[in-house]
Amino acid sequence: MKILVLNAGSSSLKFDLWETTAEMIAADSDLLLQQGEVERVASMAEAIESVFARVKIPIHAVGHRIVHGGSRFTTSVIIDAEVEKGIEELSVLAPLHNPHNLEAVRAARKHLPDATHVAVFDTAFHHTLPPPSYAYALPYKYLTEKGIRRYGFHGISHRYVSWRFAQIHGKVRADYRMITCHLGNGCSVCAIDRGKSIDTSMGFTPLEGLVMGSRSGDVDAGAILYLVTQEKLQPADVANVLNKESGLKGLSGVSNDMRDVLKKAKTGDEQSRLAVDTFCYRAKKYIGAYLAAMNGADALIFTGGIGENSPEIRAQICADLENLGIALDPTENTSRSREDRQIGKSTIPVWVVPTEEELLIARDTLRCILGIAHE
Repeated sequence: MKILVLNAGSSSLKFDLWETTAEMIAADSDLLLQQGEVERVASMAEAIESVFARVKIPIHAVGHRIVHGGSRFTTSVIIDAEVEKGIEELSVLAPLHNPHNLEAVRAARKHLPDATHVAVFDTAFHHTLPPPSYAYALPYKYLTEKGIRRYGFHGISHRYVSWRFAQIHGKVRADYRMITCHLGNGCSVCAIDRGKSIDTSMGFTPLEGLVMGSRSGDVDAGAILYLVTQEKLQPADVANVLNKESGLKGLSGVSNDMRDVLKKAKTGDEQSRLAVDTFCYRAKKYIGAYLAAMNGADALIFTGGIGENSPEIRAQICADLENLGIALDPTENTSRSREDRQIGKSTIPVWVVPTEEELLIARDTLRCILGIAHE
């Protein structure tokens, strides 16, 4: 089956075209036929037109990445009018993401009305979070009436790399306790206990947790109140600061790209050094917290653009964790490869597993159509 995977952003649309079947999934032999990106689009309808101008073969189904599924969507689903409505209603929880995702869904459904369209949610993998993990200590009515709780994101990536690690070892995800670190422009850590996500660093929105490219990660709520009451910032201004002017970009004053910040730090720039150190320290803290939450781990896995490609950042995050059973092999850590590989043969093995979110979306699309279990 030919499956088009769409990942819609605010001003771009990424696409992959996969050929897969149930047998190909079982053999891990799915074929990537084509991929690309449409940037600086005026509208998602225009972007969709551009994609279909490039894709010349018949498409049987379309898999859509949807950032926020709330508590309503706990697995991938075939999109109908009711699902569209649900995604739209959840836009209040993800105003920077769901509206663009939904615009792509509607444009693609209009262009391919006879194809099956499937929604694959970034939050779905985290629906197994236990109440102490997802509840914020706010008045209970905000949880029950307003849905203010931890949802978690990057679930597609965390789900894929944890599955892939188990597959490499001829086992299943439920055989392991894993800590997966997705480090890129957006960053999150996930504690996966016997196949289930039990905690993750992103929360009600993708803003909480680790230091990111331009997102702040954890900030005392009192500091936000200070910006509003003392600095007289409006909510939209605060949202812009936290999402677009903070993180590596805000601390370094240089860039939201770790490569640029590292380069500047090596020249002795104090702000850039602080940005790198804070980024690594925050990740180290979450790893330690999740070791406590699961009473240990069977693997620590790095993925994402930084996680896969920056040995220096991996080394700094893992430094001085020997007493917790984590140590890198310097030679293996600095080797350049796009392959799955072990970079630390310590008590808790450390691995790099490149993420394949689009492949998982394609597979889930097929599974929804065939009515077979998700992995």
